[in-house]
Order: sequence, then C-alpha cells, then structure tokens
Amino acid sequence: MAVTAIADWLETGVGASDPTRTRIASLGNAAAIDQETAIADRSSDLSESAPVVEDDGESPTGVFSVALVTKLNLWWKETTCLVLAEEAGRLGISDGTLRAATEMVDRSCNSSMVRIAKQYDLELQDLHARLVDLASHDQLTGLANRAVFLARLEAAISRIDRHLGGLAVVFIDLDDFKAVNDAFGHRSGDELLTILGERFTDLMRPEDTIARFGGDEFVALFEDLTDPANEAEVLAGRLHQAIAEPIVIAGEPLYMTASVGVVVVTGVEFRSEDVLAQADMTMYGVKRAGRNRVAVVELGNEMHPAAFAMASELHRALERRELTLAYQPVFAVQAGGLVGFEALCRWTHAERGAIPPLDFIPVAEESGLMPAIGAWVLEEACRQSAAWGELLGDGLSMAVNVSGRQLADPEFPSLVLHALTATGLPAKVLILEMTESILLGEHANYESVLRELKDLGVRLAIDDFGTGYSSLAYLRRFPVDQLKVDRGFVQDVAEHGDTRIMGAVIRLAHDLGLEVVAEGVETEAEQSIVQKLGCDSMQGFLLGYPLSPTLIEQTFAKGDLPAARRVAPHGR
Repeated sequence: MAVTAIADWLETGVGASDPTRTRIASLGNAAAIDQETAIADRSSDLSESAPVVEDDGESPTGVFSVALVTKLNLWWKETTCLVLAEEAGRLGISDGTLRAATEMVDRSCNSSMVRIAKQYDLELQDLHARLVDLASHDQLTGLANRAVFLARLEAAISRIDRHLGGLAVVFIDLDDFKAVNDAFGHRSGDELLTILGERFTDLMRPEDTIARFGGDEFVALFEDLTDPANEAEVLAGRLHQAIAEPIVIAGEPLYMTASVGVVVVTGVEFRSEDVLAQADMTMYGVKRAGRNRVAVVELGNEMHPAAFAMASELHRALERRELTLAYQPVFAVQAGGLVGFEALCRWTHAERGAIPPLDFIPVAEESGLMPAIGAWVLEEACRQSAAWGELLGDGLSMAVNVSGRQLADPEFPSLVLHALTATGLPAKVLILEMTESILLGEHANYESVLRELKDLGVRLAIDDFGTGYSSLAYLRRFPVDQLKVDRGFVQDVAEHGDTRIMGAVIRLAHDLGLEVVAEGVETEAEQSIVQKLGCDSMQGFLLGYPLSPTLIEQTFAKGDLPAARRVAPHGR
C-alpha cells in the first residue's frame, strides 16, 4: 500500500488520503512488531527492548528501544528502495524518476528519524520529571517525602546561626486512623489523608515545608522563627485545629484528633535525624499520656548529643517494659505504723543494667517523654495500690510524683480520673506530689489544674520543701494537703542542733491544716528529731528502702510481721 501510494504521488502529484495514511500506519505498526520479533531472533543486542504495551484500547502499539526503531527505519528505507527499483524496471520508469523517488524515500526516512529523536527527548524529559517527582514527593498527597524533608531540615539547621531565633519541627500522628480504614475502607482513608494534606498546605508559609512520612504521619518544618517557642506552639496549634475540623468522607462527617510533638531548635549542634527523632519521641509522649494534644520541647546548644542517645533508649524502654516501680514505705511518726508508699520509677536497661533516676529523669523531661512515663507510673501505681488493699490493708496512701509538663496539660485531671476509674482505686488514697520549684516556676500557672484535681478527691503534696524558696506565703495559693520537708532540713538540724527553722515550718504547716512528712530519715538521731518536732509521718533508708512489689508484700502482708518490725524494714 505504501509503495502504491508513492507511485501514485510520482505519477499524479497527489498524496495519499488521510484514511489511506492511517491504514498504512496501522499495518506498518503491526509489521514493525512482527519485524521486531524477527530481528530479535537474529540480533541478541536487541533483547533489551522495552515490552509491548497497549494504548487506549483500539490497537496494540509497540514501545521499542531507540536502537530497534533506528534499525526498523533503515530496514524500511532499504526495502522500499529495492521495491521501487523492481517496479521501475517492470514499468520502464526512467532512471531520473527512480532517483527522485529514492531520494524522496531517503528524505522521508531521515525526517522520521529526526521526529523520533525529538519525541524520544520529550518523553525522556517527561520521564525524568516524573522520576524526580516520585523521588521527592508522596504520591498520595503530593507533599514532600522524608528524604526531601530531612535535606531541608539539615539545610535549615546549618543556617540557624545566621538568624536570630530558630526553627521548629512538628511531628503529627493521627489518633485512631486505623478505625477509619476499618469502617470506611482504605480508599476513604486515602481521601482523608489527601484532604488533610491540602489543609496543611494552605496553612504553611512559603518558606515552610510540610511532608508525609507514610501511613498517618505528617511532619512540618517552620523556619526563621524570631520567638521560636511561642511561634512554634501557635503554628502547631493551627495544624492541630485543622485536623479537628470535620472531614466529610462518603457523605459522613468524620472528626479526627491527633497527637502532636514539637521540637524547637535554636542551635546548630544537631543533626536532622536527631531532631526528627526527638520530635517523634515528643509526639509519642503525647500519645502515651492521653493523645489529642500538642507538646513542645526546646533544644539548644547546651544539650549534649549523649542526651539524644539516652532519650532514644528511654523511648524504647517504655515499649520494652524495662521501666518498673519501686515503693518506699511511709510511717506514722508517733504511732509507728505503716501509712502508705511512695512510687519511684526505676529503669533496668537490657545491656547496661540499672540506670539511676538522677540520670534518666532529666532526660525524660528534656525529651518530652515525661508525660508518657508519668502516665504509665500513675496508672501502674494506682493498679498496685488497689491490688494491695486486700493484702496490706485499706487506707494506705500511694504517692506519685508529677512533673511540670503534666501539670501544664489541661487534660491531666482527666488522665488522673481515668487511672482511678480503670483501677478502682479510691481517690482519697492517691497523693500527687510536685516540687515547690515546679509550682513557683517562671511560667507556672497551675491553680486551675490543681483545683480540678482536688475536686476529684485526690490529695496534693509539695515535695522537697525548703530546697529553693524562703517565702511560705504561696502555701495559701495552692490547695495542698501535705508538706514533705526536704532531707536537707532534717540533716541540718541533726548536725547543728538548731531546730528553730524546721520547727517554724512544721508549726506553720499545721496552722494551715497541712500534714507534714519528713523525708530522708537515715539515722536514729534524725528520727528522734522529727518525732520531737511533731512531724506526722516519715520515710527514709533508716525505715525502709524502695522495694519491689514482691518484697513489699513479703515484708508488710497483714499478720506476717509484728507492728514493731513494720516500723523499720531494711533491705534494698
């Protein structure tokens, strides 16, 4: 058909019609596919040609390598010229006409090769652009992916010292996202993630980055913050609020919540991976502490890189159940009987053994893990106290230490209520201890939270009293029930014999209706002092070390020991 069309053009000067050209192209495509097979059989160097794919369904098309297309074009030119020569001889066509036809075929094939090369370049550029997009963006939401985010974070950290202020990394994890997939299907879950991605993008400034790390995790980078901590909290709050807005899926409005961890960076001593890990841990702390909140942790040049390593291990310690509680007994000063316990967190590392609380508690505070650890300690202590009610006797108090980060969370009273309800522990048994340095911190404003806790029926205690403040007027501000006098007071009286300050503190506390607990009683002389000064209860190594639940049960089970021996149980 092609040769006939060429002959007609040579004879009449009229080119083939469009239908004829379409037909020739279709048959030529099929012939090319057949020829590909034939050539492949003869030429091993063509074995890497691309596989055959199908177009929009009308007819199969070959997707060939450039080498194969070139060989097919040369084969077509050579074969066509041979057929033209044969036909010219049979029809008696002049050599000049044959030469003109041959030159036309040659020019046509050369033009075809140029068009093929141009098309190849265009498709190669398009493919490269798509590969770049695949390598740098999440394919579902179109947001940046992990690799791009880390590269931008690394660059942003390196620029911190050129600007006043710092940057913030916000790690977002949706709460109960699996329930969406289970209820509505994965397609609806994908739609929800896409909608959230669009909402986040609308809230970002031009210089910021929002990325999806897969699943239901999003991470944002906010750069050039002049007031990093406050600005980061506001920006993270906007993202958190965007999640709270209803999302319509399959005609139904869905209401999502998220746990958000924010890390503020003001120094250049951090690697992007470390900062991201810190943000992840902070988010994890929120999730363990009740979810649906924003927690902010500030990092500066003063934080040693070793803290990151311990924070990561502490994060895993929660998952691996390496944390346990030891319970230090508390005794009545005058009657001498057991009145309660203080729950103390212990960490037994899988490889390094016991790690002192003074080493890991500050790291937990700095890394944002304290809310998660505190939530676990609270519920575990309540559970253990409720279990001991039958064995050791009702009414024994259980004291649990509370951090400033926990008190700063307006949802903390709800967390306490959940722990009491889940374990069945009467609220009056629980004592929440907080240091005076926390209550009187620069930005502390805990009155409302403390009032809510009091309304639950739990008791509140000020721990380590006397370690940093001389004014006692603030005792009227907070609805506390108990004052725990620091060991330093007790030790000072024992060494110097001056009882005036400690005696005044105890009298003032009693005048305010507060119970006084003496901490750190380690000698008989110190025990005698707290008895003379009128403390209500006491604890310390002289009376009993922090013990495991098993040793507590063996030592204090009802009826197992006479009352006199219960006063001073020893042993680590």
